[in-house]
Amino acid sequence: MKKSLFIAAMLFVFTFPVFGAAAFAEALDKDGNSVTWTFSFEDGKNVTKAKNNAVKQLKQQGHANAKVGAATTLNSGFFAVLQTAYWVEGVLKNRFTFGFSSKSIDDAKNEALKELKKLKGWKEDQGYSVNKTGEF
Repeated sequence: MKKSLFIAAMLFVFTFPVFGAAAFAEALDKDGNSVTWTFSFEDGKNVTKAKNNAVKQLKQQGHANAKVGAATTLNSGFFAVLQTAYWVEGVLKNRFTFGFSSKSIDDAKNEALKELKKLKGWKEDQGYSVNKTGEF
C-alpha cells in the first residue's frame, strides 16, 4: 500500500510540469474592432493565469480595452489566428479569431474558422486571411 502511494505521488510530482494552459487576448478599439492580439502560455494547467497574463500584456502596451479571445488546457499543440475585415450595416469591422488543436495547424485553422462563422454579420464570401500559425 505504501509503495503504491509513493509511486502515485512521484508520478504526480514528475508529471505535473507537463500540464499547461494557453490563452489569446485581443485589444479592441472604441467601435469593437480588433486592434492587436497576444498569446500567453502558463505551466500548471492554470487557464485563469494564462488568460490574465494575456490581457495584462495588452494593457501594459497601453490598450485600455482588452479581452480574452480563446483559451485551452493543452500543454502543447498548434494554434491559428485568422483575421477578417467585413461590412456590417455599412460599417467596416476588423476582427481576429483564434483556434487551438492538439492535432495540426490545419485543425487549429478549422477551429478558428468555426469562431469566425459565429461573428455577427460575417459571411464566408467576405473572406479572411491567416494572420499567424504556430506550435506551442
